[in-house]
Amino acid sequence: MKTFLKYRSLAVAIAAVCHPVFAENIEEVVVTASPLAKNAETVSRPVNVLSGDQLHAAASATLGETLSGQLGVSSASFGPGVGLPIIRGQSDNRVKVMRDSIGSMDASAASPDHAVTLEPLLATKIEVLRGPAALRYGSGAIGGVVNVLDNRIPDTLPDGIDGGVELRNNSVLICV
Repeated sequence: MKTFLKYRSLAVAIAAVCHPVFAENIEEVVVTASPLAKNAETVSRPVNVLSGDQLHAAASATLGETLSGQLGVSSASFGPGVGLPIIRGQSDNRVKVMRDSIGSMDASAASPDHAVTLEPLLATKIEVLRGPAALRYGSGAIGGVVNVLDNRIPDTLPDGIDGGVELRNNSVLICV
């Protein structure tokens, strides 16, 4: 009986706190601390999306180089897996690379000494998921997910011929 009275008094106390009369006396306080004038939802969002002109300007020879300007993303530049994306220091089998929301199924998923076969030039959108947003893709995505949408499976009937042309160059300076 004593336990019942304790829980009954707790229920009465919770009901008194939740009463709408008390909610009217609370002032709204807005705190702004971002020097870049971004709201909290934008700053803490664990998803980056590259598309359109921004994607074409960032497109490079490898997927890792294309994404290297994004928040928390860099490119493996030495050793096995050159050009693979590194998300918050995680790479290889900790970053899941997908094409059109399906695993890329290339040799880079099986062995770290192969490059990703996805071509950034053909991509229409690249999504980078970090943190808890990537957990729904399984244990192979503990570092993050890179999803390259390249319209390989079209969702609309094309009007004509569609494609792209890119010119790349590189040079090496050898000092003897």
